[in-house]
Amino acid sequence: MFYTIARFILSLLFKICFRIKVFGRENFLPEDRPVIVAPNHVSFLDPMIVGVSAPRKLNYLARNTLFRFRLFAKILYMVRVSPIKRQTGDINAFKLALNRLSQGDALLIFPEGTRSEDGKLQSPKSGIGFLQVASGVSILPCYIKGSMEAWPRHSALPRFNPVSVYFGRPLRFDEKFPGSKKEQYMHVAREVIRAINQLREDSERA
Repeated sequence: MFYTIARFILSLLFKICFRIKVFGRENFLPEDRPVIVAPNHVSFLDPMIVGVSAPRKLNYLARNTLFRFRLFAKILYMVRVSPIKRQTGDINAFKLALNRLSQGDALLIFPEGTRSEDGKLQSPKSGIGFLQVASGVSILPCYIKGSMEAWPRHSALPRFNPVSVYFGRPLRFDEKFPGSKKEQYMHVAREVIRAINQLREDSERA
């Protein structure tokens, strides 16, 4: 209930402040399948932007330092955010993520791991590849345009700047990539970044 209310309020707020536009919502169909949503990451706003743009509820992994304050941590849990230790392989967080996917949920993962300093796509981390290989689910690439201008990394407050969200077609990895597990994970991660970059290029031509 809290998630639905928060999403409704943020949706109205973002439409007013950022004139948010969304493309490719149909790529979520059917909405009862497990899927990993993989956006680029340039702003603190990104998780919320994707959350209000997606046609279904999302689950999130966020750095554990955000859970230091009890009240804020409680709110995060209520909107389906779980902590993860980014500097080390957080097995418990990945187990939780896999459990969510096994229940048919949608999970948001930033393949870059952290926000970009200059807005350009960074090299991916292997975590998203691990989750895909372990679960076998599709990955939905996503490109967020304008969020860096709406709330730059080192800015204290957001700005009124248009934001657009592009959801691409699901990526499947039915054929096993030859090599070690680590190489498989990185292959998936690189393909996701390539798909996000294609969405970026398409958005610039639109």
